Amino acid sequence: MNLGGTYFDEQELRNAGFKHLGKNVKVHSRASLYGVANISLGDNVRIDDFAIIVATGLVTIGSYVQIANLCYLGGRHGIEMEDFSTLAPGVKLFSASDDYSGEKLTNPTVPIELTGGEKGKVILKKHVIIGANSIVLPGCVIGEGCSIGALSIVKTSLEPWGVYAGIPVRRIKARKRELLSLARQVKDLSSG
Repeated sequence: MNLGGTYFDEQELRNAGFKHLGKNVKVHSRASLYGVANISLGDNVRIDDFAIIVATGLVTIGSYVQIANLCYLGGRHGIEMEDFSTLAPGVKLFSASDDYSGEKLTNPTVPIELTGGEKGKVILKKHVIIGANSIVLPGCVIGEGCSIGALSIVKTSLEPWGVYAGIPVRRIKARKRELLSLARQVKDLSSG
C-alpha cells in the first residue's frame, strides 16, 4: 500500500503525448497537466503531487528541475524554466492575468478580444530557486542564479545572481556561485 501516491512510469509518460520527454522524468499521479502536447520536459525532472500546469501556450522545462507540490504554472503566453531551477511548494507562475479595473471582462470563458490584463512569457534562467508560496507575474525574466524568498511577489524582471525577497521583491544581497561547480559535477556523474 502506497499512502503517498505514485509517480507515472516511463511508458505511461511516453504515451501521454508530451512535446518532448527527457530521461528520468517523474510526474506524480496526482499532478494535473493540461495541454501536454505543449509541454517539453528535459532530463531528471520531478513534478510532485497537486502541481498544476496549464499549457495553452508552450511550457518548456529544462533538466534537473523540480516543481514541488501545490505549484501552479499558467502557461497561456509561455513559461520557460531552465536547467537546475526549483519551485518550492505553492509557487505560482502566471504568464497572463485578468484586468481588474472593470474595463474588460475576465476569465477564460469569454472571447479573448473582450478580456484584458497583463501577458508575457515567464522565464526562469538557470539555477533559479523560488521560495514557498511566492508569485511571479506575467512577462518577468528571473536572471540566472537568483533566489527568491518565501511569500514574495515578483512584478518585474530580476538581475542575475541576487537574493531577493518581499512584496514586491527587492534585492537583499548577491548570491554565491559555488553551486556552478556542483552543477558541473552532477552533469559529469550523469554522463559517466
